[in-house]
Amino acid sequence: MTEKKIRGVSRRDVLKGSAVATVGVAAGTMGFPAITRSQQMKKYLKPIVAGLNGKEMDPSTQSISLIPKILREKYDVEMQVQVHSASTLGTDIGQLDAVKTGFIDITSNATAAFAGYSDALIFMDLPYLFNDWDHALRFIKTSDLMKKQVAKMEKDYGVKVLPFVGAGGYRMLTNRRRALQSPKDVAGLKFRGSAGASPADFNLIRGWGGNPTPIPFVELYTAIQQGVVDGMYIQPIWTYNFNFHEVAKFTTLTGGVWVAQLQVMNLGTWNSMPEPIQKAFWNAAQDAADQMNVLDRKLEGEMIANLKAKGQQIYEPSAAEMKEFKDIGLAMWDDKSKTNVDPSIVKEAREFKA
Repeated sequence: MTEKKIRGVSRRDVLKGSAVATVGVAAGTMGFPAITRSQQMKKYLKPIVAGLNGKEMDPSTQSISLIPKILREKYDVEMQVQVHSASTLGTDIGQLDAVKTGFIDITSNATAAFAGYSDALIFMDLPYLFNDWDHALRFIKTSDLMKKQVAKMEKDYGVKVLPFVGAGGYRMLTNRRRALQSPKDVAGLKFRGSAGASPADFNLIRGWGGNPTPIPFVELYTAIQQGVVDGMYIQPIWTYNFNFHEVAKFTTLTGGVWVAQLQVMNLGTWNSMPEPIQKAFWNAAQDAADQMNVLDRKLEGEMIANLKAKGQQIYEPSAAEMKEFKDIGLAMWDDKSKTNVDPSIVKEAREFKA
């Protein structure tokens, strides 16, 4: 059988050249109380390879890095998880392909990036879907709509969907040319759209007057620097950690899309786990996601402050200006040609109580 490869490198090469992830050392990580260990620690011998797009200290990366620590300390399971951060194992789409084929075991990305594999979660990009963090987290963990659509995602994409973790809060509209105080100021500017080409993601930018272009995240800094695009619509932590403030100085807090990071595991890897380890892994992944959502929420404001300290010009629209941005986004909800979201799903999303 031919060994799976990506970028000309085999999975064996990745395993040989990688250290097991160091976990539990990041700032903001919460510990667990001491527990009594069972006499026999359960072990899962196959190393788990995670190829992630966030940097090492990003909550979306930490949520995976924490899993072996939680498994060991809380569930008496020994497992090795090798975390490759900052897209070192491929572009966003490359890593999404690789987790399906089994070259890597786990990856994660914003829900918009998965649009090319399934339309199950594209409703998550409906503009102004969530009122705030509490609304978003309650929806993700308790809504029947989310449970139904996750099952569809698993069937369409052929992976196991793990617990969601936030991906930096609300997107911000950032560009290198001028301050954007209302949608009329956006006209003619070129913005990076998600590589997965989520219809709502693209059409929100169009609705505001911009021209969206699909660009892999790992190429975005250079694309802005060289003028291929003028800016992007991404969250504060990604803007700061990837130094976009160096090439795009103007940011507007438009709100609109609260971003969830979808974490997925190769189905063969999931099915290879004995049932007790499966259950422990799921619980540990949920524990890690819960911790990192607390941290991610805190970091959203801190990253905006960090950007201001770096000289980023951050504009907060007035109530009237924000209404202009919001009205354009909400008008898309009932236009399937702009969102590709079935009206019945729109109805269910509206009915979930904030």
